[in-house]
Parts: sequence; C-alpha cells; structure tokens
Amino acid sequence: MTETDQPQPDAPTRYPTGPYERLGGIDAIRPVVDELYARVLADPELAPHFVGYDVDRIKRHEVLFLAWMLGGPYTYPGRPLAETHRGLGITSADYDRVVAHLRATLADAGAPDDIVTAITDALAHAKPDVVESPTGE
Repeated sequence: MTETDQPQPDAPTRYPTGPYERLGGIDAIRPVVDELYARVLADPELAPHFVGYDVDRIKRHEVLFLAWMLGGPYTYPGRPLAETHRGLGITSADYDRVVAHLRATLADAGAPDDIVTAITDALAHAKPDVVESPTGE
C-alpha cells in the first residue's frame, strides 16, 4: 500500500462559533429580514415611514447590516445610520416598535436567545443615530 492508499483521517468537524454562523449565515438572515419587513409594513404606525421608498433595496442593506453586525464576512456598504435616517422623523417609539418586531421575528425563526439579545443590545446603541425626536413632537 502506498501512502495515498492509506485511509485519511476525517477532517475535523467545524462547529459554528460566532453569532453569524450560529444563526445560519446569510441564508438564514435573508428570510428573517423578509419577515421583519412584512411585519413592519403591516404595522400601521410604521408603514407610513416606507411610503415612496424602495423597500427591496432597504431589505438588501438590512441583510448586509445584520450579517456585518453578527460578525459575518461582509462589510456594511450603507451610509452612516445618522446620515441615512436624517429627516425621516423617526421617534423613539417607532424605533422601539421595529426592534420589537425584529426580536419577535428572530425568536420565531428559532434564533438563540443570546443572539437575539446581542442584536437588540447593539441596536440600542444605534438608537441615537436613528431617532430624531424622542417624543415624536
């Protein structure tokens, strides 16, 4: 028997380690974002914020944003959050509603609690860049 005829050891099993991999990568994030926007657009308090905007484009950016936030192999290509959301009149209540929809969507998709918490905690830090009026006045 030559060396190449010898049985080769199995490659070590690779276990997902980071949040991006544990969630299931980009293929798991896309349907979560689709469901998130279905919920947001069905919410009468939030839907008006999206009138006249290309929601498919927004969803593509959201997928990459979440993938980047979770440690995936992507660079977020969008403008800074404060610049993107300036002038949209997003209130603290609006922001909290979107985060609540995201939390529910992730939970319904079977995301582990620690990943859901990590995402919502990160979004809490981004809130000042998105909210223009804390009270909606």
